[in-house]
Amino acid sequence: MNRALVYLWIALLKRRTLHFLRGLRRPTTLIGFAALAFCFGFWFYHRRHEFFTHLVRPEILIGGALVMLGGSVFQGFLQRGLVFEPPDVEFLFTSPFTQRQIVLYRLLPGYLFALVQGTVFLVLFAPHLKHPVMTSGGVVLFQIVCFHVSAGAAIFAGTISEAAHHRIRWMMMGAFFLITALYLRGVLGLKLIPAFVSSPLTQVFFYPAVTLSDVGTAPFLGQWTLRWVKSNSWSTFGAWEAIFYLGAFAVAAAMSLWLVLRLRANIFETSLATTTRAAERRLRFQQGRSVRVVELVQLRSRRLPKARLFRGVGAIIWKNLVVARRSRRSLGLAVAFALIYSGFFIALRWLFHEHLTQGGRLPEREILNFDRIIGGMMCVQVFFLQRALPFDFRRDGNHLVGFRALPISPFGLALAELCVPTVFSFVFQVVGLLALVIFAHFAWTLALLSLLVFPAIALALNGVWNLHYLLAATRRAGGKAESASPVALLMVVALSFLIFYPAGWTALQVGRHTLRRFSEPLAMGVGLVVQYLVDFLLVLILARLFQRFEVSRDAP
Repeated sequence: MNRALVYLWIALLKRRTLHFLRGLRRPTTLIGFAALAFCFGFWFYHRRHEFFTHLVRPEILIGGALVMLGGSVFQGFLQRGLVFEPPDVEFLFTSPFTQRQIVLYRLLPGYLFALVQGTVFLVLFAPHLKHPVMTSGGVVLFQIVCFHVSAGAAIFAGTISEAAHHRIRWMMMGAFFLITALYLRGVLGLKLIPAFVSSPLTQVFFYPAVTLSDVGTAPFLGQWTLRWVKSNSWSTFGAWEAIFYLGAFAVAAAMSLWLVLRLRANIFETSLATTTRAAERRLRFQQGRSVRVVELVQLRSRRLPKARLFRGVGAIIWKNLVVARRSRRSLGLAVAFALIYSGFFIALRWLFHEHLTQGGRLPEREILNFDRIIGGMMCVQVFFLQRALPFDFRRDGNHLVGFRALPISPFGLALAELCVPTVFSFVFQVVGLLALVIFAHFAWTLALLSLLVFPAIALALNGVWNLHYLLAATRRAGGKAESASPVALLMVVALSFLIFYPAGWTALQVGRHTLRRFSEPLAMGVGLVVQYLVDFLLVLILARLFQRFEVSRDAP
């Protein structure tokens, strides 16, 4: 390692630390730092709780290690080059430093992060470990291995073509799914592979290859699981075992660094392109614009359909549908998240049903309460989906002034803009709900109630985030700088929950002051009506805000 680069990194670290300390005078930075300090203090105060004992169980640690390693590989592979700071690029790439020295300089922040992470792990989990120092050292070394793997994947991804990168990326997604399925089958007993895959008729098409069910039920997998998960506990390892694992992690860190430095690839060109993209994303985020940079491609224009639904204000709906169809990445991420999120609760409800059929007994009230929890978690799904489906005002920032010249009412335009993300969120939730009813024997009465609740929640959340966007766009149009500050985002998130407070409070009051037999249905019905009224008022506010949107331009 070059001494000049070490000195440069230490000097920059001191400068950033002083800049952060001076930034604590700002309320936004101080609130964020205070929230983080409060969370750490809360965890430290309860560090001797039994909950922390479960977190150091072998199955949890193995699962966390798989997530860290897989995430490092995938994140590095997506970067297609190492990311530097723009001033570092101008200095490092024009100075007489070797490629290995630059790679080591890029890894220094990761080493510091791994050391801080290991220190936090030691402080929180020391009461539950027999050898806390050596275990924390193993965590630090494993995190360093992950940084090496991520850097190697980024360097390798920059040397391959775009088509090969696309194919390998989807192959990695399939491999990660297979590893997740094997882990859940061996550790938690969850079977993600459908029964028809392991049927004799299906295996005929893959003969004599090994099927997924054969891998999941292989004897070596069960033996490995019993050895490392069931019979061992890392909190009771002896000194020699802890030393052995610490040495193994040290060897893995050294070998991974040696392999990264041995990669024969020119990192300068790929790192320059990756750094430029990262700087553009950061600038767009600070200016409150869309983070994703859309590449200009040749796309054919599409005609309006003949259906009367897409005439007039319906043309806005058709336009957003076309944008959604062309945003394959956003839709793919939304579909993947919906499958993972819904699949977890489907598997959980299926296991619950299996235990009941095998002799478990619970009162009907407890079963109904469990189904209510599952239904509530399915409603929470829209909190994450609305960020992945921004096919509304958030994609039309450059066309807001032009929309005002259209011969349509502001209320109709606001409702049309909210239509597409609301319908997409509703469809994803309905598909997961149908899978719950068909495969996991979910209560059909709650399923019917959820069909009425889902649109109200989706419309409210999309309305809140569009309201935030229009307020920010109005400030920018008035010449005021607007950035996505942590406090503003925190207020939007808080409003996303408070928007349901009137309906919840009304339902609670109705349930308390009615007869016990009709209290729950009446309270749910009144709460649902109140929520739809709140959504209607929210759309009116969006329409009023859009109507007042103006941009003053200087005369040429």
